Amino acid sequence: MVKNLKFGVFLYQPEPVEGVDYNFYRIKPESGTVGKPNPKMYTNIAVFGDNALAAKRPEWISVSTNGPAFRTNKRYNLRWDVLCMTNPEVREYNLKLIEECARVTPGISISSQHFADYAFCTCPRCVEQWRQSGLNWVNWRANTVTEFLKEVREKVVNKPLFVNCLPDPLLGKERFGYDFAAMAEYADYFVIPMFSKAYPTPWYWETIARGYKSFLKKPVFVNFYVRGPGETWDTVAPTKQIMTVATRVARTGVDGIIFLAEKAQWIKEFQKNAVQDKETREFLKDHGGDEVLELFNRWEKMF
Repeated sequence: MVKNLKFGVFLYQPEPVEGVDYNFYRIKPESGTVGKPNPKMYTNIAVFGDNALAAKRPEWISVSTNGPAFRTNKRYNLRWDVLCMTNPEVREYNLKLIEECARVTPGISISSQHFADYAFCTCPRCVEQWRQSGLNWVNWRANTVTEFLKEVREKVVNKPLFVNCLPDPLLGKERFGYDFAAMAEYADYFVIPMFSKAYPTPWYWETIARGYKSFLKKPVFVNFYVRGPGETWDTVAPTKQIMTVATRVARTGVDGIIFLAEKAQWIKEFQKNAVQDKETREFLKDHGGDEVLELFNRWEKMF
């Protein structure tokens, strides 16, 4: 287990919470809405996942032989609409937002900064860029993702850059264009979202975390789902499950754990529930995730 494990929250509203090391504000989630930066919070920007812009400019959507990257395409597990990542207008729009936020907030987190999945994108522009590159298809896509990350790095000056990668440590390059070694040259931290509405089997999440930690060359954070937009406490994992999966994943050697919620109020309720669940805290002793239990101990002072 990593000593001095860091903790954070991932919020859709610009109100920070106490009791964690990092407060991230999702100023531009995949819905495509854009808020105003909070100088006290790190800024997360979803880049090519953008439902609003896809609705406004559907011709900018990423395409494949199996159809476009709309959420309605059931051939893929797309949770949001994904725009073509070689589109110059989309790139410029997001790079400008990243640069503006980097000037006034403590750091930047980016997500959806990759291809939609296998076979994307086969628009004429992407095909032409691929042919001109002289690379094979997989390596061209990976190079495209890395080059965009390099541009992001140039906009984030003397501030930490967190890069979110979907939880596939085995086929990330083939599916999304992740060249993890090349990306590590520009990322300060990697964040692996492990979002689920239930965590009854922590073993699977431990396996993914251990896989990523085994080869990523920069610190690795994981992100667990507490209560996102549109949820109730009845539609998400009980606090006990999140406490358990966090403690179990902590022993894999990850460097940080983040908790996602729509707003600060839900995190405060989660913190209070974790403090009050003394039975689960006692059960989790000797699991090897002591720093998570120490976090719960520190939260006691808040209530």
